[in-house]
Amino acid sequence: MTFYKKCVLGLALAALAVGPVDAARKSGLTGAAFLKIGVGARAAGLGSAYTTVTNDATQMFWNPAGIAIERGMQATLNHNQWIADLSHTAVGVTRKFGSLGTIGIGVVSLGLSGIDSDRDIVPSFIEDFEPFDTNSGSYDYSDLAFGVSWARQVTDKLAMGITGKMISESIDDESATAFALDVGAIYRVGFRGARIGARLNNLGNDIDFFDRQSAPLPLIFSVGSAIDLIEENDQGTKLTLMADATKPQDSDQLVFTAGELQIMHRLKLRGGYKLNYSGVTDDKTDETTGNTGEALSPNNPTSTDFTSDRTEEGYTLGLGVDVALAGYDVVVDYAFTEFGILDNVHRVSLNLAF
Repeated sequence: MTFYKKCVLGLALAALAVGPVDAARKSGLTGAAFLKIGVGARAAGLGSAYTTVTNDATQMFWNPAGIAIERGMQATLNHNQWIADLSHTAVGVTRKFGSLGTIGIGVVSLGLSGIDSDRDIVPSFIEDFEPFDTNSGSYDYSDLAFGVSWARQVTDKLAMGITGKMISESIDDESATAFALDVGAIYRVGFRGARIGARLNNLGNDIDFFDRQSAPLPLIFSVGSAIDLIEENDQGTKLTLMADATKPQDSDQLVFTAGELQIMHRLKLRGGYKLNYSGVTDDKTDETTGNTGEALSPNNPTSTDFTSDRTEEGYTLGLGVDVALAGYDVVVDYAFTEFGILDNVHRVSLNLAF
């Protein structure tokens, strides 16, 4: 067995560790949850079915193998006004160094400033530490991940990549740090641009707060495929279909599906849908009557007795425009994500190819 085949096998075997979910890794109990927010408007427009996408610098935040296909140098800037007024931003640069492969550097941040606080209420498990400024009426929250990626086209069909990253979370005067790896592979089948891929994200140590509160990172394994249903023709038309099966360690398996239609080489229309996706899974039943509560929905957002119908994230729509400007290839992407009872999310990305 060749070295590269062993690497692919190792990635698949590592995924088996994601299957059994122990009691400590239940939904909502992972740390650094911002790592589960997808980076990039193109990825969002495709419903996160992004494991096998190439030619996009934002792949360093998804499947690092995807940047191995790049030529020259790319830069990406992404902004997302996330739910609850949180600001989510990512920047990155990739550069190909011939046979050595492609190197990428990226930063992702999430935060909110000036959060109102009640300093008279201190949780019992931290009251001995007194980490907060009791004279302040507000505090700040911020997350940050800094990563360095390396990827290489190891054969004419197989690309592999790895990202090492440092993760930091800060709440008021208290902070915590963790380290993690992302690994991935993409294989080109050779028929109609077909690709299959796999990625394992956030493999690292627990993140600790107050020296006594620790939480695992949101470990995620995903396999995906893509195919050009309509191959690019002289008019610049191309239709690509994609699908990912994703298993976060802290929730049920998810399925992401998407399509991207390219028109006249420069315009791209995207749509995606997330199946089995929600942050709440339990039914609430009245212990006295035994009746199941009313479904929580936009028409009933404050029900205390409810069932969750897995619609926190649903369909996504996206648009991309590629133009040549001053010797650069400039791509502007926009995406809309429906969030059920929460605020809908809009993302914008700017990508430059040198």
